[in-house]
Amino acid sequence: MKEPRGRESLTSEQETTELSFDDKLKKFGINKRAAMIIIFLCVFVDVLGYSMILPLLPIVATQTFGASSFLVGVMIASNALATFTFAPLWGKLSDRVGRKGPLILSQVGTLASFLILGLSNSIANIFFSRILDGMFGGQVPIIRAFVTDITDEKDRSTQMGRFTAGMASGIILGPSIGGLLGELNWRFPAFIATGLSVFAILFTLKFLMESMPRERRLAIKERKSLNQKKRKIFSYMTALVILRLAEIVSFAIAFNMVFSSFALVLNLRYGLTIGMIGIFSTFAGLNMIIFGGVLIKPLTKKFGEKKLLFFTLGVAFMVFMSFPFLNEAWTLFVFVIPFMFMQIILRTIIFTNLSKGVEEDEQGVVSGWAANMFSIAQIIAPLIGYWFLDIQQVAILGITLNAYFLIGISCTIAVLILLILIIFDLKNHPEHFLQAELKRVNLGD
Repeated sequence: MKEPRGRESLTSEQETTELSFDDKLKKFGINKRAAMIIIFLCVFVDVLGYSMILPLLPIVATQTFGASSFLVGVMIASNALATFTFAPLWGKLSDRVGRKGPLILSQVGTLASFLILGLSNSIANIFFSRILDGMFGGQVPIIRAFVTDITDEKDRSTQMGRFTAGMASGIILGPSIGGLLGELNWRFPAFIATGLSVFAILFTLKFLMESMPRERRLAIKERKSLNQKKRKIFSYMTALVILRLAEIVSFAIAFNMVFSSFALVLNLRYGLTIGMIGIFSTFAGLNMIIFGGVLIKPLTKKFGEKKLLFFTLGVAFMVFMSFPFLNEAWTLFVFVIPFMFMQIILRTIIFTNLSKGVEEDEQGVVSGWAANMFSIAQIIAPLIGYWFLDIQQVAILGITLNAYFLIGISCTIAVLILLILIIFDLKNHPEHFLQAELKRVNLGD
């Protein structure tokens, strides 16, 4: 006699539950190791093209097209505003139809934005290219959701760190190449970035497997329908997600107020040329890959996420408080080491904890909203930072504060807000901060 449909589903679900996470991936034809290698290469090629042109834009806008510092901030914010609008849509689309198709479509839009930038003959054209890039800027949330698809909680922080290291690898080479070519002609890096985008699209089409095939999406949907009790805590999960999205905004405002204005600060404060800015950006990228690709795993394993998180927040306070006093160019090479350490560790832990608050088929949506929150910071931070650079200084109660002091103290306040949010998060959800420590105990370290 044929068993009822519900019984078959339950049996299938029980069998799936008994499998290890890697076995579940293999069931859907997913090789985690191969997928991470391909993702690393896709991110590397994509970021290589992006990082070739990013350090040049503020200098090109101000020196070639006569834009003010604040207008440069508006240009950077316009890209973030477009990302803010469209990133959640990319994430939601990838949850519904899979990751690969939306990723390729996003890459095509990025290609078009690079080409338009290279052909630009006015500040309006540059604005359009940045807005178009933001509209199709779905790669990061989709790839972050992809990494979440193929990892479990015990090694997600490590793999997210490696994903960030893939970005850093592109940053290491990109600025130096862009700076060298930019010294010859600022359009050359944009055209090279266009060619790299073509390569990234072809590479993705040929080699990247689908991490969320139709069978897996259906299995997740079926499991959720059989376990309705989980849906009853949706309001709790929503509160948790909102809290962690607020953490992302606070972190991103502090990071982006310095990072987005670095190129112009290097030019205005220290007189560095485009080529020298490229070398500095390469040094910063080298630190990113050391911390994200090499040190994050042993540090997390040795100290646990909680201790590492609070230590890094202390580093962040010192980093931003020191920013106004970096009066010599060589001090920046000292400053950038703890700055990159802080941003790699905080970004990895905060984004990883966010992924722990939702179910498998919601990773794309929440990743899109995470990118959305980052975009809010990328809208606010450049406007404030470049406005400070425009006004140069303010007098408060007879005390004159220059732009660099205003940037540093603003970032310090953002870190203080982040600390308060994390303390509240830890108090209410301590289990999400114990994974690395539990793993250390289980390994007998």
